[in-house]
Amino acid sequence: MIMQPPHDAADFVFSPTDALDIPVVVRDFSSLRRPSEALWRGATQPWPGVADMPSYGTYLATTTWRQVLLAAKGVGRDLTPWLRRTPWLAVNELISRTAPLQAYLQLKDVPAPAPAAGRRLFVNALYQYGSERSAHSAFGYHLGMTMAHWLCAGMAGLGSTWHLEARGPGGLPGFTDPAAKLPDLWGNHHAAGLPWLIEAKAARALGAGVLKNGRIQLDGGSALMPGMAHRQVLCGTSLPGNRPGKWEQDHLFLALHTAHPHGGPQTGASPAGSPQGDAEDYVADDPEALMAVTRQQLLTYQALAFGAVEQRRVVPMHRDRTDRGRHRTGSLTLLEHDESTTGLRRRLRAQQVDTEGSLASHTDATAFIAARIPGTGIHLGLSRRLYAACAALHLQQTDMPDTVAFADGPRLNDPSFGQDHEDDEAREQYARRARQSHYEQEQRYRTRVREAVSTAFRLTEEHPEDSSLTGRLLPVRVDDPDKPLLLEAATAESYLALEPTDPVLSTAGRGSVGSW
Repeated sequence: MIMQPPHDAADFVFSPTDALDIPVVVRDFSSLRRPSEALWRGATQPWPGVADMPSYGTYLATTTWRQVLLAAKGVGRDLTPWLRRTPWLAVNELISRTAPLQAYLQLKDVPAPAPAAGRRLFVNALYQYGSERSAHSAFGYHLGMTMAHWLCAGMAGLGSTWHLEARGPGGLPGFTDPAAKLPDLWGNHHAAGLPWLIEAKAARALGAGVLKNGRIQLDGGSALMPGMAHRQVLCGTSLPGNRPGKWEQDHLFLALHTAHPHGGPQTGASPAGSPQGDAEDYVADDPEALMAVTRQQLLTYQALAFGAVEQRRVVPMHRDRTDRGRHRTGSLTLLEHDESTTGLRRRLRAQQVDTEGSLASHTDATAFIAARIPGTGIHLGLSRRLYAACAALHLQQTDMPDTVAFADGPRLNDPSFGQDHEDDEAREQYARRARQSHYEQEQRYRTRVREAVSTAFRLTEEHPEDSSLTGRLLPVRVDDPDKPLLLEAATAESYLALEPTDPVLSTAGRGSVGSW
């Protein structure tokens, strides 16, 4: 067994089953052009860490398929105004975010020097020949957003990202203007104390035209933040072009451009000395961090609590959440290398712990509520205390009065909507205004909502045996760590696992490209 290094170790060599490499070219905005093939294909320098953006250079980021799918399920339009009334549809949304990647991507061997995984992501023949142009466009959107979130939140410490269509940094005006050219996402880097504006792009043979359009959108966002220090991130994902034979040889890579437009260090790196960790590491002490994480994980909660999920259970984890070993593969701690949880599970199995009551007596254990998302082979979960916080937030949103009727549109929950509004732009305008109206109303109840979320989180932490805030008690499933059934991983407050039948993993290694 590979031992876990000290928690402050920079890196260690290991070979998780789902490891893969993604070339990332990090530059400023002075050269908005496609990186040369020799540059991205020959990347070898390991990604330096997951706390912040690295200095400019070309990196081979070794990550895991679990980390990519975590990004896929975590990025998307905010459906809160609708899911507060139809929370069971959260399962459908999770499927829609992850299924395109499982359908159109594959892993192939691409030899690279250690500590790289030696496998990279390619599109498959179904994408290349079996799908229409509209499917390509939809997939490009999903992939571009996923990879931007993967890099910023999973590999650079950002934590959470939010769509600018609903609200902007610090509540600044102008970000919800549908006519403005603005970036896709924004987020607050908890460690660096700096907002990020993020534009996600994905295209076949990604080139200068797409990248320049992304820069225009980022500058549009920066213009609304005069004098405010922030980071611009343009994340371009390149898919293979249409040249015969090339699509089987060209793997995915990222062209990333970043800078601080209103002051700050004009290199890839944020100010030195930024603490490690993202908002999840501070939820017990920082109310703002708790609210951000609770909002980010609300979709997972709604799926677990109301969706047609399978194998709903409690997964035991070691209590030292923020001390888990972290490395260059991303924000997830891979449980096959989490010695503290492995040792805990061996003891729990020896003592035949299978109920929450008996688990609560183990002071070094904590419960994560988890379930299988049907049709995906993905298992998601939340710590019991975060699950309770999400439940409180959902209840507060449900108890709010319905959004007021618009002068030119139906009420938000009017079932007749759609019968007389077939125009796509009309739907988009209504959706934007519905979101804005919901957020304005939630702002009026802000104090009550925050108090309810904080109270639920605290009481569940203090009384883990009390199920009044988290629903009925569930069976505890303690898998044999020496014969794992799933590829498990966790952040401080969330859980993700994959089945070995995952479409991308189950076909891995059936092809190779080049040689080192």
